[in-house]
Amino acid sequence: MISRNDISQLFEKMRNAGWNMEQPLAWGYFFKHESRAELEKLAEQLGREAYEIVDINQSFPDEMWWLQIEKIEQHSIDSLDQRNQYFYQLAEQHHIQAYDGMDVSPVDLFE
Repeated sequence: MISRNDISQLFEKMRNAGWNMEQPLAWGYFFKHESRAELEKLAEQLGREAYEIVDINQSFPDEMWWLQIEKIEQHSIDSLDQRNQYFYQLAEQHHIQAYDGMDVSPVDLFE
């Protein structure tokens, strides 16, 4: 589980690397499960919540399915912690094996 302390350390590293944390960034979030169908149901809900569905693909050799979603938004340590807690709860409610965390990139990479 990603702790608030983990997020705080991430933000510190990003700031030290010159990232402007006061602007929107492209945040990617990942879920994994043994079946694609369950991830598709979750993707439908998240799409209604304005997340972009980036991909649902299968990894090898474990044959797990991965859902990647993305949203351009600005986060604080607290708001990202709340988002992660929401995704952990959502995974549990939908019987998804794992919310597997997030990544981030500058928005200008996609423009």
